[in-house]
Amino acid sequence: MTRDVDTEFIERLRAESEATREAEYPEGSKAVRPNRSRVYSVRLSADEQARVESLAREKHLPASTLVRSWILERIEQERSA
Repeated sequence: MTRDVDTEFIERLRAESEATREAEYPEGSKAVRPNRSRVYSVRLSADEQARVESLAREKHLPASTLVRSWILERIEQERSA
């Protein structure tokens, strides 16, 4: 039952978002991006990229999430050393 409620709620939000996607922001509102993350470009060979994507699929994660988790784990290791 909870799944049906969640699905209905998500569909309602999606419909509202689609209906107002061209609307102007209310006067005085300010766009805010709470996630202040930065993007890093990493050069990988086609084989390396395929291996990352394969591992990500096995873990049911986006490849970028998997790579980010590896970076954060390594940062923790370096801080602990």
